[in-house]
Amino acid sequence: MSELIIRDEMTGTSWRVWPDPELISSGGIHETGSYLFELRAPNAELAELLIDDNPLEALRSQVPNTARWRWQPGFQSGTVEATLRIPKDNPRRFELITDPDLRKLTRHDFDTMVREILEDTFALFSMSSFRKSIARGVGTKPPAIARLEFLRSRIKELEKVVSDIVRHPRRRLASTETSVPYHRAKRAKGQEILKAFRSGRINSETSSSTRLPNALNGFLPERISIRERRSSLDLVEHRQMGACLRSWSSWLSAVAGVLTRDQKVADADIRREHSKWAFRCRRMSHSLSGMAMEPPFKEAAEAPPILRLSAIFRNDPLYRRFFRLSQDMDLGIAAVFGDFLDMPLARTFDLYELWCFLRLVRAAAEEFGAEKLETTNLFISDARGGVTVAAGAVTVSLEDGWKLCFQKQYREFWIEPGGRGSFSRNMVPDIVIMQDPPMGTGRLIILDSKYRINEGLNAALDSIHTYRDALVHEADSGSMEGIVAAAYLLTPDIPQLIADYRETPMPGRLFHPVYRSNFRFGAITMRPGMTTAEIGLALQMISQDAIA
Repeated sequence: MSELIIRDEMTGTSWRVWPDPELISSGGIHETGSYLFELRAPNAELAELLIDDNPLEALRSQVPNTARWRWQPGFQSGTVEATLRIPKDNPRRFELITDPDLRKLTRHDFDTMVREILEDTFALFSMSSFRKSIARGVGTKPPAIARLEFLRSRIKELEKVVSDIVRHPRRRLASTETSVPYHRAKRAKGQEILKAFRSGRINSETSSSTRLPNALNGFLPERISIRERRSSLDLVEHRQMGACLRSWSSWLSAVAGVLTRDQKVADADIRREHSKWAFRCRRMSHSLSGMAMEPPFKEAAEAPPILRLSAIFRNDPLYRRFFRLSQDMDLGIAAVFGDFLDMPLARTFDLYELWCFLRLVRAAAEEFGAEKLETTNLFISDARGGVTVAAGAVTVSLEDGWKLCFQKQYREFWIEPGGRGSFSRNMVPDIVIMQDPPMGTGRLIILDSKYRINEGLNAALDSIHTYRDALVHEADSGSMEGIVAAAYLLTPDIPQLIADYRETPMPGRLFHPVYRSNFRFGAITMRPGMTTAEIGLALQMISQDAIA
């Protein structure tokens, strides 16, 4: 019998994943583990195994008709798609769930980051001097990979929600009129008979003995319209939901076409990535089309693809979940571009840098007031309604001379105007907070975004040490003065603190408020899902530590 099993290299525990997959216990597969896939089948050495469409490297097997692959999930947690390709057989697809390190970002947090980046882009764009809306995508420019990753996870949730709605749909009593011959109108009411006299053909009774009521005088309509009330799925909500499903399906189909036409690019890796996502987009489009053909939506009439908040969307848990997912879908298909969005799930650390910056800008807007925020150079708007998030050096002006800078470059101080720069090499900190004279001293607060936790933060300390020591200003006397008032790491880590920072082991010590205040150095927790109010408190804390 052919079978594919997965074995934990550390514990030796194994589970069958195809055919008849066995239940994998919670925590059985986790992001820091290492696993072996073993396939026992005829001609197994010719088989190929792919995880999320990426082929695994095959290992040498000394047993005939056996193939082996090693898989290390890395940081990735959540659901992954596996495809087993055996010669002369159809591909076998199955899913695996990897459990996360609970203190580290997961696939859910990746989705949250993308959602919040898109939400912040919409919010900050509305505060800018641009006076136009953000259109949907699909033109000549392929959408960003992070957006497609985000939509892919939303569609998986949509499949479950739609399946639950199909099993328990909301209904209404619909009134319909059916015209039937008089001899079939056994349940006709008086008003329906009288109404039938006003239109249509009238029959008269020819026999001497009558069976009709005296009031009819021997006359009866040939056809009578009977009003019936029946259960119907034709709700306004179902019309809107079906229209949205069809609209999203059409959008993904068009995206697949854009990615397919983009195969002429020179970079082979980009061509391969676009080809993979074109296939995925077609599959997602097909899935959405299938959902739109389910009875609640198929039986409903046409409507615009816009959900209007109603009592059903507000009060029914399943419909409320669909409404929230539709908001995510609308964010995902908006024409928002940017180099930092054009990356797969495996490069969450790059996306984390942009997320930190946009979250801080939005928190600053709420702290200082949107009317004093200048975000014009944060976006590039095109004639088609698309918006590109600037990926290079960006400066956002706040009030009283305060500025937030993203990836600002500091060259050697003798090259820089004003004599403020590095004394060693070009430096590009992730985020810089500064207050120019005369309101401030002109000193900098350096924030370095690091997608690391636990001991990984110890190695990241070198960067903020370097920024604090190497960024200087040449005084009128010719002496060198440091321009960094404080330096902090931004990280998703959740520390465990004790009362005295001297007794708190590293890297938890970096988060201790007394340590940060004394040395103007340390780390701040920033995790996806934090509210702008929480981010605002962190921003206040950073500023107070630095200027105290």
